[in-house]
Amino acid sequence: MSKFFLFVSFLFSISIFSQQEVEIDFKKLNSKVSILINNHRKSLKLKEFEKDTFLLKAAEDHSLYLKKLGFLSHEQKDVKKKNPSDRVIFYGGKKFSGFGENILFTSIKQEKYSDKELDKLAQTIFNQWKNSPPHYKNIINKDFDAADLGFYIDIKRNRIYATHVFGIKGIQIPNQLSENAFGVEEKNKKCRPIDFGTKLHIGNNIAIEGENVILYYHDKQEFELMFSEPRDGIAIDFVEKEQMKCDKPNTFDVSPIYDGVMSEPIYREELLKNNTAQNEYKLITKVGKVPSHLIGKEIVANVILIFDNCACEYVVPLQIKSKTIDLFPLEPIIEVTNDASLSSKGIIYTEEILFEFDKNKVKSNNGSYSKLYDKVHSTQIYSYSSIEGNEISNKKLHDDRAIAIEKFARDTLNIKMKPSLVIAEENWEKCYIQLAMENMEYLASKPKNEIREYINLKNKEFETYLNEQRVSKLVVNYYGKIDKDSLSNEDYLSSLYDLNLRTAIYDKDYKKANLALSKMYTLEYSSSIFDEMVFNEIKTNPKLVQNATAVICKNFKQDFFKTTQFLKIWLGKFESLPKNTQLNLLILYCRINSELLEKWDVNISKLTNVSKPASIETKFITFKENKKLQCNFDYILLYYSNHINDYKNINRYFDRVYMSFKSNIKTKEDRINLALFVNHWSVYNYSIALLKAEMNKPTFSKEEALLLAQTVTLFFDENDVKTNQQILNKVYQLNKKEWCEWQKENFNLLRNEQIKSDFCKKCNNL
Repeated sequence: MSKFFLFVSFLFSISIFSQQEVEIDFKKLNSKVSILINNHRKSLKLKEFEKDTFLLKAAEDHSLYLKKLGFLSHEQKDVKKKNPSDRVIFYGGKKFSGFGENILFTSIKQEKYSDKELDKLAQTIFNQWKNSPPHYKNIINKDFDAADLGFYIDIKRNRIYATHVFGIKGIQIPNQLSENAFGVEEKNKKCRPIDFGTKLHIGNNIAIEGENVILYYHDKQEFELMFSEPRDGIAIDFVEKEQMKCDKPNTFDVSPIYDGVMSEPIYREELLKNNTAQNEYKLITKVGKVPSHLIGKEIVANVILIFDNCACEYVVPLQIKSKTIDLFPLEPIIEVTNDASLSSKGIIYTEEILFEFDKNKVKSNNGSYSKLYDKVHSTQIYSYSSIEGNEISNKKLHDDRAIAIEKFARDTLNIKMKPSLVIAEENWEKCYIQLAMENMEYLASKPKNEIREYINLKNKEFETYLNEQRVSKLVVNYYGKIDKDSLSNEDYLSSLYDLNLRTAIYDKDYKKANLALSKMYTLEYSSSIFDEMVFNEIKTNPKLVQNATAVICKNFKQDFFKTTQFLKIWLGKFESLPKNTQLNLLILYCRINSELLEKWDVNISKLTNVSKPASIETKFITFKENKKLQCNFDYILLYYSNHINDYKNINRYFDRVYMSFKSNIKTKEDRINLALFVNHWSVYNYSIALLKAEMNKPTFSKEEALLLAQTVTLFFDENDVKTNQQILNKVYQLNKKEWCEWQKENFNLLRNEQIKSDFCKKCNNL
């Protein structure tokens, strides 16, 4: 999609005399003026103008119009012929990417013009244009490669009007999917303005996935407001890397709408109907399909924003390096236990067998249920019904399920002992968490009969949650002894601590349990903290919560749901807990929510609704002197505000987080990480300012130079050439190889002549 440009100029020479019959051969005059102009271009080593029918018709049309008008003007009243470009296109000249026009009138003699007189008239016309700087500029313009002339005589005024129309022949990319851009019109007054940041968000969140092009947009409501009418939509323009080769000018299609191959537009209704985002605030939708002849080729998906069926904005995506920033590292406080010891014998392994009674499924946490060890230490049964239906029938359900689980242990696993614990109940605990996930705390606070009544009416909508409530478990604890000689040191310690935690929990030896937990924290990973028997103890026993929280800080990714459940329980009892326990809980809160909130479109992110940041802000105020903890909480507030598209607080918390991390910059790595973070939030001017302030210092690193150059390219067309060149020179000086490699990947950069010139000189041979 080339930008049409227009060079127009007019002049006139007046001579008045009596009206006589005038006869001029326009075809001969055209030839003679054209020869004079082309001879002059040849003398300047410029290519001659080619003749063109479309330019000829446009020139003749305008000379006739000028005769009727009686004075010189480049515009016509008919909107379809208003400008020179409109007139050329009106007559079918759609292959041109640029236009120019010279016009004049001059007096003519009252006679039939001989060949000699035509020579003189042609010379007069040529001289008038040649001696006028704006006209001459068109004549010697090296970009124009076609031109033609049109004349018309005004007998009343004894004038001849001459129009010279110039054109730059554009390129037509083959294999188009439509001959008329699917009926999409050129940009016009119907277009609505879109701000720069929004265009960046759209362009940089386009992904080619297989043969489909997918848009990931952060705000569904904003998208609906932007694309508010039925004929608002998106089309993709597929541009090949081959179109921007170094050995020749960029070859973009002559179309004013697209540069490469345009896909069929997808309009508002379909864009919203095809939304696959699980998060109600987000949008993930197909916006195009890669043409079969381009599959496997190096292409980029540029974006055409369509409003009222007009191609209003052309967005060129450019992938700028970015990432989220890590929380300030804060370590939980461990409660040290000196009056307990560890043993190498006890519950060496716990197998959990899940029962999905509604689906007739049984599966073990180790893949297939079996007797893993010779000696069974104990068993426990956790049998649940969902809360739908009624309490009486549900009691029969979960009691019968407990009996069936015990029978399974006896008949299938040959476990004859009675279970040490049987829990059979409606799964209200899981139900309350699920309601919080759906922002339905108002319902969770009501009596159980009202909740049940609501769920019974909406059971189809809650089907997935109800199935989860019904999942029951058989826990089989196996007894054994750890053989130190057969394990690596790390595996031995992990097994030893797991064994002692399980055994201590079963024996209700909480000193040993705390000792095992304190030892577990020294390891990177623990497999037992979320075992059903262990977890049911740590979520209810205040003696264990401090060290248990510390261990979960390292292991929460194993089970986001149980971690959220654990936090909800203990944050609800926050004021009754010791100070160190409170601190550990807040550290864990920041860690898990940092992880969850970055996953904005997975269903698990609904867990962030269980303990909303605003609901526990007063708890963090208790530790207001801990600046790093406060900054981490601001980080969570920022991401949660983004999660629910709360723009007022997004801006507020972003600045707080930015200033906190900026004030703690100690190394170049800190600065780079902060620049990457603000890029992640599309606040590119912060990143540029941060890095430009270091550019002339001797400590300015090659990594900083690369990131600055990458980020500033977004604004290359807006910056002055000198500033751009300084940044380019710096990155070529410090980090030429990585910069060149990045440019090759992001070949859309080569649209900019300054970047392309530098790239082709300095990178093309790398």
